[in-house]
This record gives sequence, C-alpha cells and structure tokens, in this order.
Amino acid sequence: MQATRLTPRWPLLILAAGLAAALAGCGYTNPHPAGSYERALAYADRGKHREAVDAYTAFLRRSPTDSLAARAQLEKARSYVATEEYPLATVELQILRQEYPNSELVEEALFEEARSHLLQVGGVERDVTPAREARVLFRSFLQIYPASTRADAARAHLVEISDMLALKQLGMVEVYSQLHKPDAMAVTLDRLIVEEPETRHRDRILLDRARLALRRDEAPRARAVLEMLLSELPDSRHAAEARRLLDGLPAAAP
Repeated sequence: MQATRLTPRWPLLILAAGLAAALAGCGYTNPHPAGSYERALAYADRGKHREAVDAYTAFLRRSPTDSLAARAQLEKARSYVATEEYPLATVELQILRQEYPNSELVEEALFEEARSHLLQVGGVERDVTPAREARVLFRSFLQIYPASTRADAARAHLVEISDMLALKQLGMVEVYSQLHKPDAMAVTLDRLIVEEPETRHRDRILLDRARLALRRDEAPRARAVLEMLLSELPDSRHAAEARRLLDGLPAAAP
C-alpha cells in the first residue's frame, strides 16, 4: 500500500492570510464624508494617493477659505509626488504659494516645488532643464529663508544639481575631443569654470582646462587655471598633478 504524502499547511495559511489582507485593502471604505479634509487624509494614510488627490480636490473646491486649505494644497502635491507625477506636484505647490501667500506653509512649498523639479530629472543623459529650474528655486529659497531648517538640504541639492550639469557638459567635452574640436572644448570648459563653481568635479574641470591650454601652447592660461585649482582646492586628489604641471611651466613674466 502506497503511503499518502502530506502537504505542509503553513505555506497555504500564509498565502491565504496575504490574499485576505489584499482583498481587505481593495475593499476599503472611507468612513469620512465626501468633500472633507479627513477623507483625503484617510486615503493618503493608506497609500491610496490617487484617491487622495481627488478627495483633496473636492475639499478645496468646497472649502477654499478653510483654515486647512493651504495644508490640503500641500498634501495634494505630496500625493502627486508619491505617484511620481512631479509636474502636477509643482503646479499645486505654485498654487499654494500664489493663493495662500501668508500661510506658514509657503516656505515648505517653495522647497518642495524645487525638489519636485529636481525629481523630474532621471539622469545626465536626459534633459536637465528641470534641474536648472530647480536651481533657480533653491537659490531663491536660500535667499528668502537663509535660517531655515531646510537650508542645508537646499545647499546639498544645489551641489547635486551642479554635479549633474557639470557631468552633462563634461560629456560634451569628450565628444568634442573625439571630433578634434579643441576650440569647442576650451569654450565648454571655460563656461563650466564660471557657471558651476559648486560642483564636486571642479578640480577635474580645472585640470582638464590646464592640460588643454598646455597642448595649445597657452602657458599663461594654463598657469592661471592651475593656480586657481591649488588655491581653491589644495587638498584635491589632482593637487599633486597640478603642482607638477605648474612647476614645469616657464616663469611668469614680471
């Protein structure tokens, strides 16, 4: 007689429990009345951000002057961020700043608007226009709220943006190099030196510009850029190379 093989029950129990939880989530009924702030908040708390957007919209349409209206506008934008609809989030944050200019949430809205622009950038291979827009807003934020608790985060984002834009342009320098266009390389590197002082790639930019100047027999330009590198970034990993190149240059004219 062949023995009957028993299947362990615990995996089935776990699967059943997970399915029940999923079905319970799908069948969630919001207990708060339509058009109320609490209804929108309940959806957001459960991660139902698309439903939350609709509920916040209904609340704002019904109660635009309510004391919670500015907060609803901010949370609506955050629900758009949660669903990665960043352009829509920026619009909602602009509305908050324009329609509720005296709200204590304006500071937060400006920071979040800048951040929403930045989140639209997927990488250096993509359009970096939103990063430039984010930079304008972060700089405005620091000018208006220099003592904000978010000031350090805004400065960190500015460095991040500068790195992104610098890498984009350094990629173009590589292309110009392959195409044997030294004039275009020089123009791009010179622009980077002026426009991206915050980037963590500044030492590389300065060293590349100095090397290009040396290849073009532009000793005064090479000297100026190398001295800039050593003055600004004496602890750079490129400092030793910069000193070696500088020592190899003819003495500067008196």
